[in-house]
This record gives sequence, structure tokens and C-alpha cells, in this order.
Amino acid sequence: MGVIDSAVLDLIQQVSVWIESNKDNNLPALAASAVAVIVVTLFWSWFAASGTATSSGPAPPMVKYSVPFIGNAIEYGMDPVAFMQKCQKIYGDTYTFLMMGRRMTVCLGADGNNFMFNVKLKDASAEGAYETLTVPVFGSEVVYDVPNALFMEQKKFVKDSLSTAAFKAYIPIITQEVKAYLHSLFENVKEGEEVEIETFEAMSELTIRTASHCLMGKEIRDGFNTGHVTKLYHDLDGGFAPINVFFRWLPLPSYFARDNANREMTNFFKSIIKKRRANKTETLDVLNGLMKAEYKDGTRPSDDAISHLMIALLLGGQHTSSTTSSWMLFELARRPEIIADLLKEQSMVLTGKPDTPAHLLPDLTLESLKQLTLMDCVMKETLRLHAPIHTIMRLVENDVQHKDYVIPKGHFICAAPQVSHLTESKFPEPLKFDPVRHVGSDEGAGEWTINGVDVAQKSAKSLFLPFGAGRHRCIGEHFAFIQNKAIVALFIREFAHKLCVDSKTGKQIFPVPDYTSLIAVPKAPRNLMVTKKTVA
Repeated sequence: MGVIDSAVLDLIQQVSVWIESNKDNNLPALAASAVAVIVVTLFWSWFAASGTATSSGPAPPMVKYSVPFIGNAIEYGMDPVAFMQKCQKIYGDTYTFLMMGRRMTVCLGADGNNFMFNVKLKDASAEGAYETLTVPVFGSEVVYDVPNALFMEQKKFVKDSLSTAAFKAYIPIITQEVKAYLHSLFENVKEGEEVEIETFEAMSELTIRTASHCLMGKEIRDGFNTGHVTKLYHDLDGGFAPINVFFRWLPLPSYFARDNANREMTNFFKSIIKKRRANKTETLDVLNGLMKAEYKDGTRPSDDAISHLMIALLLGGQHTSSTTSSWMLFELARRPEIIADLLKEQSMVLTGKPDTPAHLLPDLTLESLKQLTLMDCVMKETLRLHAPIHTIMRLVENDVQHKDYVIPKGHFICAAPQVSHLTESKFPEPLKFDPVRHVGSDEGAGEWTINGVDVAQKSAKSLFLPFGAGRHRCIGEHFAFIQNKAIVALFIREFAHKLCVDSKTGKQIFPVPDYTSLIAVPKAPRNLMVTKKTVA
């Protein structure tokens, strides 16, 4: 990096720090400062290196673009999967594109996944890629606001709290929450009556109820019965907009709401921590585990850190789970024969007979849920076709080699799970929903150990990594499996569902992914026609 680059970077940093320290003051001045940052960044992009070579070797090929700074952002933003697939055909598995002044180096294929997920910490970091987005939402002292070694300890705290005993206790809670919500949603619907529901909103409500109750405790779950806590949650969630990836703080209403929500939610969790200590409350939730946690150096997480980890836990998995359960229902709506097989599987596992009426099936347990292998395959195939996170990033801290290329410092390495999942050589007829293709495979499994091997240590050299791999593999995958499997299993017992039909064209309405969000949620309209089953 030259003298001009370093000077401009320093100026950007100084202006950003000034904005952050004065964000509670004069709005016009802050707005002007924000514009200054943008202008300076734009100026910098005009003088940035072309990215075609480094001192130690050739850089990946650069995707052509017309407008400086913006680069390929518009085409990528409209459909990132189609854009990356098109570039793969032209440039191969490794290439760089420009997006809002950032040089994004995409590494595709099994080798690309293995490189991205196992790149050395000194060479590329998740912290550098995500701290602007996550730290203001989650809070300080956790996740990407701390050194990676400390974050790994925090992940272990959460993982250790998710014990077998805890999961056994979660299943009745999930069952209770699902039945109660579905009853309230269809309270005035008669047997045999068909109604239209907004699927993603319903699944979002279910995931937040089940996750908050299981992982955080009844006090937090009860808080969502009040409009205030629900509003705080949505204000925090608003901090995950695409603009937040580029700007940590701007004088916009969503930023003020996000920061206020973080303060209030932190105080809410701290008040519960205080009450639990006073009452010496013992539970099987993650909050209880964090209150007992101890770092390797003998210190304990502060109450602020515990509260912020709870916020991270709440926000980190909610959208991905609600997205997955929604897509599961949409895919199953096109395949009623698979729904019949899923109900037969429940009957065989729970009663030993293939035809026990759904309303007579016993409650699910952790053991029986694990035996629902077809439902496992349905979830895996849904994640293959509808990966919630289409692009995963790392910031390059030092020039790093991948295959024949040297990726320069300052680039962002990107993995693209959805592109990998559509590789025809691995998945014949890749656009077809075919759960059976996963029978007998442990790829994408929701277990932390398979045949005694810690899956976090398994090779990332795979084309199917729905929960990531390596040190940053999602710690919530096991809970995600039991949560989504239970929600769908209980839903299909009580209700039949099918896709809505466009009154003008007569065609079924299957939603497309909404790429304006950081999570590829179903784009509206995303409704299903649901019929309450008749009980004989």
C-alpha cells in the first residue's frame, strides 16, 4: 500500500472515530461528516490498485465493471448466486469483483471452501469482515469484538451448555410452544376449512418463541409477550441491513434505534442475571451455563459480556432457522407424497406401525426425533437448495496464496455455499428437490460428533457445508436441526398445506429468494394455503 493509500485510510479512520464519538450531538454536522467519509472512500477507490498482480505473484482475474467504486454491486445485489455462477463460467473457481470499493475474491469448489474456512488467522479474519456489522448489534466484549482465541472460548461456553440433558428438556418446550402458537393462529378455523397464512412471519414467530424459551429461559420468553421487548428485538434486527456491512454508524433512525435497543436489551438480560443470582436459580438453559463459565485465565465473563452473548445467540440463529423452516414447508407443498412418507416415518418410529393416525401419535422425544431420518434429509435438501447465507467473507490481513493466485492484503475472501450446493457433478439435477440424495450421508449433519470425531475438525473440502466448517462452524446447528424438525413434524400432523395459486395466471406461487436481505429469506408473496385436518 502506497503513501496516498495510507494517508487516505488514516483520514477515513479519523473521520469515522469522530463521527462515533459525536453521534449523540449535532445531526447536520454528522450527516456532513458521513458524506465526507463516502466521498473520501470514493476518491480512494479511483486510485486503488487494479488488483491484477502482487509483488509475489498474479492476483485472481478481475471481473469487468463499468462504474468505479460501485463496480459489480448492482448485478451482485440483484442475484448474487446467478452472478457468481456466471463469473465462474468465465473466470473459473477463483476471481475478484468490485463492490462498493471493496475487492471481493470468490473461492469456489471444494478446494475454495477448504481454503476459505481453514485459512490461517494471521492471513485472513472473520473479525475484519464482520465487526462493522455485528459489534453494534451484539455489543462489546463478545464475538468479533474480542481476539479470536477468546471468541473460541465463548463458543465453547455455549457448546458446553447444549448438553444432552438440555436437549432432552428442550423437546417438550418446543412441542408446547408450537402447539400453543398453532392453536392461537388457527383458533377460529374449523376442521376442513382452508385459510391463507404468511408463512415466513409464522415461522419467525415460532422460532423466536422456541429459541428464547429453550436457550434463554422462561423469563426471556415471557418478555416477548410484551410489546416492548418484541420492539427491541426488531430494532436490533434492523441493524442487520446490507448498509450496516459498510458503515458501522450513520445518523439514520435505524442506527439510533439499534443502539438504543442494544442498551435496553443488555439491561433486560442483566436484571435477569441479578435475579437468578439472588434466588440461586438453576436451569438447563445457556444463560445458566454462561453465568458459571470461566475463561482459561481464571476470569469470568462480565454481566455485560453474558448479556451480549445472549443477544448474539438470539439474533444469530433466528433468521436462519425461520428461513429454513419456511423453505421446508414451501418445498413440501410441491411434494405431498413426501409429506405422506414423513407422517409414515413418525408413525413407525413412535408406534411401530405405519398407519397410526396423526392425531394419535405420541409426543416427540429427543431419541425419537433423531430417528426421523427422512426429515433429516428433507432439512438437508432444503439447506442445499436454499442456503440462508449465500456469501461468507474473511478480510485478507496479509497476501495469501490460493492455488496459482496470490490474493492481496485488503481483499475480502468469499465462499458461496449456494453456488457449491448447485454443483451438478456432485448433485445431479441440482435444482430438483430430492431429499433421498442425502440418505446415508453424514455431510451437513447436525451433530457435533460423528463416530466419535469432532465435526469442527473435519475437512472443509466439501461442496456441502450448510453450517460452515472449521473454527467458525455454527455452534447452533444441532439445535437448529431439532428445532426445525420438530416444528415441521408437528405442523404436518395437524395441517395439510399447498401452494397458493395466482388468480390471473392460474400458476402456483413459489417464492424466490429475497436478496435485499443479508439472509436469503423467501420473498413476498410467501403465503401457503393451510387446511386444518379433520379428526375422525
